[in-house]
Amino acid sequence: MVRKIVRGETSGEAYRTTLTELADTGRARTRPARRRDRSGRVVPVRARRGSATPTVRPNEPTPSAAPRTPPGGAAPRRRRGEQGVGTVQPAESTTYLPAGARQYSVRVPQRGPHREVGRQQLSAWLRSAARGQRGGRKNVKFTVHLKDGRVVSVGDKGGYAVSAALSRSRAEGQDPFAWLNNEIQARYEEFYPSARDIIGVDVTIY
Repeated sequence: MVRKIVRGETSGEAYRTTLTELADTGRARTRPARRRDRSGRVVPVRARRGSATPTVRPNEPTPSAAPRTPPGGAAPRRRRGEQGVGTVQPAESTTYLPAGARQYSVRVPQRGPHREVGRQQLSAWLRSAARGQRGGRKNVKFTVHLKDGRVVSVGDKGGYAVSAALSRSRAEGQDPFAWLNNEIQARYEEFYPSARDIIGVDVTIY
């Protein structure tokens, strides 16, 4: 399905809610609606290998049960390991742009082990781009998302050489979040974020 969306064969609108949940929280709770014909019936899908017929019509979906709420209207307590500030897994995506450019995006919690996973992924994108400079220099620019909703551009005027961005991140203990935080404080005097305030980064390599 992702390939069809990239090739423009489908808009992917039916998957918007599910993918948005996955990008924002790291977990999809809404099942995409099945396609229907003009009469409103569910469209048949390919049957399993070995079935007597080539297609089968899926059963009508049943509504998902709403989360139970304890007496008194209090929200259910989150159990250990469920979604929370430190347990949301990083959401990652790649967008292919004209002329061979690419944009990588990662969203992370403010703390916890999954933030470290996002940091490692961000570093890996920079290392991969640096290794790919044999055919010529590549530049990089960043769009940084802060926990209070502000969005800050870093390197939007010409960008950084990928090698320079990688080197400066290494100088901050292999932490691109810390380096980007320093760049933000140096360029925007009215901003005083900490590295933990960064909850997302869009990396455009061109």
